Amino acid sequence: MWRVSTVILALLLALPALSRADSGAAWQAYLKGDYGAAMPELRGLAEAGDAEAQYALGTAYSDGLALARDYRQAAAWFEKAALQGHVRAQFSLGFLYYHGAGHGAASGAASGAESAVAADAGRALRWLIPAGEAGSPMAAYLLSRIYHYGQGVPVDRDAALRWARRAAERGLTGGQFEAAVLLGSRSADAVAWVEAYKWFLLAARQGHPAAGANLETLGKRLNVNEIAEAEAAAAAWTPEN
Repeated sequence: MWRVSTVILALLLALPALSRADSGAAWQAYLKGDYGAAMPELRGLAEAGDAEAQYALGTAYSDGLALARDYRQAAAWFEKAALQGHVRAQFSLGFLYYHGAGHGAASGAASGAESAVAADAGRALRWLIPAGEAGSPMAAYLLSRIYHYGQGVPVDRDAALRWARRAAERGLTGGQFEAAVLLGSRSADAVAWVEAYKWFLLAARQGHPAAGANLETLGKRLNVNEIAEAEAAAAAWTPEN
């Protein structure tokens, strides 16, 4: 009996790995445009509770390539995966609630609103925070904007800067620009201005359209040594993994 139980336990422990392999193959088929092969497999795995397949099915409803676009269905499947800790699903769900999506999303009352997702800052925060904490740079960037501009929450520039720095350190251009703006707005704080110059410089090098002008303006506040310090910091910077 012990040996039989041991075998059953081993098989049960192997099931998640097999499921992940199956969902990975189906997801790759979807990405290649082989929807006929991908969708039955993904739906079956999603309904069985596979988080990667649930995320993929949400993506299919969101992008409208393999299925009729339906943002509410997308949100429902993203949420199933997000509740299991799937970071990309958490971000995708937070992104949907941050922007709103679909015809009638702003009010939820227009024609076609049955498939729309209304913008909801509270729900966006609910999912962007764990995604940001798990390392999603885009989630961190959106959180910085939510706190910077008080979108559904009181303005909190310290929280905004914490999230912007997370996005910036991961190499996200928008996060670098956002961090620089927040640091550059700190009155008579040369240390903050040096860091802001570093982030503006890095954002400019990645092609941010407004970074160059801000860099020039900020440079007028700094002396030669401070600019050299910022440039050295930018040269030594490498993105976090």
